[in-house]
Amino acid sequence: MPRTRRRTALLLVALSLCTLPLVRSAPRAEAAGPAHCAPGALPVRPGLPDGATQGGLVALQPDTGPRSGGTQITLSGTGLTPYTRVLFGTLGPDGCFTGQEAANVVVLSETAVIATAPEWPSAATVSVYAATPCGQLTNPLPYTYLD
Repeated sequence: MPRTRRRTALLLVALSLCTLPLVRSAPRAEAAGPAHCAPGALPVRPGLPDGATQGGLVALQPDTGPRSGGTQITLSGTGLTPYTRVLFGTLGPDGCFTGQEAANVVVLSETAVIATAPEWPSAATVSVYAATPCGQLTNPLPYTYLD
């Protein structure tokens, strides 16, 4: 019994350390990143150390919605976990993500997630990513905000 508790405690500590820079109250995209990220940008890791992505996205339906947000979208892919987050925005060459996190994210399975698109300031096409609690991103899919 003590051995199981120790392992559980280590897992919880590792998970909490992994999520520290990303866990904030909504909107989470306003969390402070490292010194090289601009204020309001999130530090992310686009893939695993060997460059491979953690999971992948295949489809996004619908792929358009109003700037006011609120559109329920379905993401299809692989390697999605109960801790998957959905991010709308852009990934800079410096590895900093600027954008917003989707609301009401529900992971249905390892291959499907439902989320609500956030509000966007102007008509634009942005990238949608699925992210692990440690900030590793999947490949992006385009989502277009309409006037």
